[in-house]
Amino acid sequence: MNTMNNDQMIKAVEKVSLQRYLHNLANATMHKVTLFTCFPHTGAPNISEAVNIILVDDLLKIVQLNTGRFTN
Repeated sequence: MNTMNNDQMIKAVEKVSLQRYLHNLANATMHKVTLFTCFPHTGAPNISEAVNIILVDDLLKIVQLNTGRFTN
């Protein structure tokens, strides 16, 4: 039987946790919101400086990443 030291075990747990996070994030429903900054004197939107924000609609898929209940 192979034994693992503490560093190898931590790396394995981090790898599995990251894979689960990315899997849950890829399967979550989300949408994109585009916001624009405005010019200080006119208040008109500055279309050249768009800021995109990704909103996750189903937060339960992100909160329940690994194991256990998040409301404990």
